[in-house]
Amino acid sequence: MKFKLNLLVVLAAMLGMFACNNAKKETKSGMILTGTIAGVADGSKLELAHYTAGGMQKDTAIIKEGKFEIKGDYPIPTLCYFAIAETNNYAQIYVENAPITVTADIKDFSNMKVTGSKEHDTYAIYQKESNEIRAKYKDIMAQLYKPGNTKEQADELMKKLEPQQKEMEALNEKFIMEYPASAHAASLVVRELSGKNYKEAQKMVAAMDAQLQKNPTIVNTLAEMAKKSEKDVTIDELMANVKNVSYKVDTKYAGKELKDIIYLGTFKNGNLCALKKDGTVQVINAKGKVAKEFKANLSGQASSLAVDADDSIYLLCTIQEEVEKKVRGRKIKRMMPKAVECVVLDVNGKEKAKYVLKDVITATGARIIGSKIVVADYRGAKLAMFDKTNGEAGPVMKDMRPCCGILDFSVNAKNEILVANLGAFRVQGFNFSGESILTFGQRGKTLNDFHGCCNPVSVASLNSGAIVTVEKDPTRIKVYSSTGAKQIAGIEELVKGCSYIPMIVDGKDNLYLASAEKGIVKCVSVN
Repeated sequence: MKFKLNLLVVLAAMLGMFACNNAKKETKSGMILTGTIAGVADGSKLELAHYTAGGMQKDTAIIKEGKFEIKGDYPIPTLCYFAIAETNNYAQIYVENAPITVTADIKDFSNMKVTGSKEHDTYAIYQKESNEIRAKYKDIMAQLYKPGNTKEQADELMKKLEPQQKEMEALNEKFIMEYPASAHAASLVVRELSGKNYKEAQKMVAAMDAQLQKNPTIVNTLAEMAKKSEKDVTIDELMANVKNVSYKVDTKYAGKELKDIIYLGTFKNGNLCALKKDGTVQVINAKGKVAKEFKANLSGQASSLAVDADDSIYLLCTIQEEVEKKVRGRKIKRMMPKAVECVVLDVNGKEKAKYVLKDVITATGARIIGSKIVVADYRGAKLAMFDKTNGEAGPVMKDMRPCCGILDFSVNAKNEILVANLGAFRVQGFNFSGESILTFGQRGKTLNDFHGCCNPVSVASLNSGAIVTVEKDPTRIKVYSSTGAKQIAGIEELVKGCSYIPMIVDGKDNLYLASAEKGIVKCVSVN
């Protein structure tokens, strides 16, 4: 349940991005933020931060005798984090080009008084009502995050929280209607547009108040969506000549004992190649039994693999380094990814080659296409091609929107790359040169749409041209053909929350799905 945090991040990111893009290089009259904060030590640093296209932008000031001053240029009102560095004291504030005054006490920082910002005055009305809604459900939220909950208990608590989401949606609709000229109304609209295709977004905005239609944030959002919509296709267009296909769970497959699998591949004889969390590689036969297993000599944490036409295994691992960071006044050492190593093995686990892939630092997905190995880099938000023999870099596919540590893809019979671009609620297709050729899907509640905070997490193409997608939270496996999307029945919840679900399709179009706790599920065609 990350609604509050996700909303704040999305709104701050979108508004900050457009403020940055439209800001003038020089200004005669900008924002002057001054004020007094009681109870804070001299020399403490105050930060005013917001997200831009280039990352987090911060303006800072040193507090002296409780007073501070920050100057900036905000031609578009922007929702910012207002925080005393290295402490837990923070709040949110709308800033704009005007003299703004803040009066606060360190003991009750979130209830600071803001004057001079008309946008913040309106935002405060929204915050008051939204806080009242959340207060009604705070005890349920506390139970939800209490350690030791079973899945059944968590599911029951989530059901109890459903009215909160409905109340928040109703508040958003009411606020947009009552304050259509406000920046926060525009930000709520942007949130609703997120994950929608361009045509649907146009319809939504066209039905709104004229002031919202002219709002720079919304105008810019639609313009960005228009640029990315050139390759949009509907399911009907994409699947027009693809025959209907249905699947069922193979109850005879002995895959329940195959636990802790984080990635899947398939050999030419139909056996699976499974990678376990501890780096063990398993060869699994058609009945779901482990035929052999082995470990490679890796320099980092195993993360994905790809199997070549000659059954060579390309095992990828993330090389990490210890980094010291200062968090809330304390120095904390963390292991951070810095590079990806590829170890090439034969089917018995004997090492054939080893090299480091440049310009990627994570490998959350991998496939072999001819002489190339393609790697999904979650941290880099991209897919990158390399020569499979020596790791020499090739084309790069950017503009990915990964989420929850997940970014994966597959390759169809035409050597086209299909990416589960989950943060965009899309499947995106690329040709062998790395050029975008199609996108389909949007955020929504119908079976043809993708649900949740971000989906799909996996995608694959069948020999017929039908497409299979995997969604989490809740688990939903869908097969797209000329009749639209069909959900495969009989598949229980495979993962908890925002977690990856590995999927692979063998040469006979059998589907395999891995769950760290529930093993491997096999699905077979019934027509």
